Amino acid sequence: MKPRRSVPFLVAAVAATSLSGFGLLTSMTTSAAAAATAEATGGFTSVTKRRLPDPCTLLSRPEVVDLTGRDITQIDEDGARPGASTRYCQWQQDGGQLALFLTRTTRSGFASQIGPDAEPVGGVGDDAFLLAGHLYVLHGTVQIDVYSYGDDDEQNVAVEQEVATVVMSKL
Repeated sequence: MKPRRSVPFLVAAVAATSLSGFGLLTSMTTSAAAAATAEATGGFTSVTKRRLPDPCTLLSRPEVVDLTGRDITQIDEDGARPGASTRYCQWQQDGGQLALFLTRTTRSGFASQIGPDAEPVGGVGDDAFLLAGHLYVLHGTVQIDVYSYGDDDEQNVAVEQEVATVVMSKL
């Protein structure tokens, strides 16, 4: 098992926060906002018509234990208000952790994050890639970022894919 550092987690948190726009997008003109909405919806009404859910409610304790094979020692919730453009939940576990971030995005916004070090992942969501130990999945207008730590890299990725699949079924 290769040790992982918390740096990828920090990078993902900063990226997710910056993608939320820090509220700077509120000055968009009506026509620009309408154009962005048209691009974002792309036929995915189930996840575009609702607010982002609290990620801690998408996976029950038994589901997290079943998906990861590790007991939960603590749950860290984001405490965000309804309507926030980025949400997260982190399950601290014996010998590992599972983190889940949900962020509003567009296809072009998602694609802009795919750098030279990203590894494409097929068969998960509308688009997906691995970067710095995180699995990023586009599902409609929601970016799902899953990070699992506690096993070898191959098993962590398998857990991340399973978690993303379960989460997509609940959005």
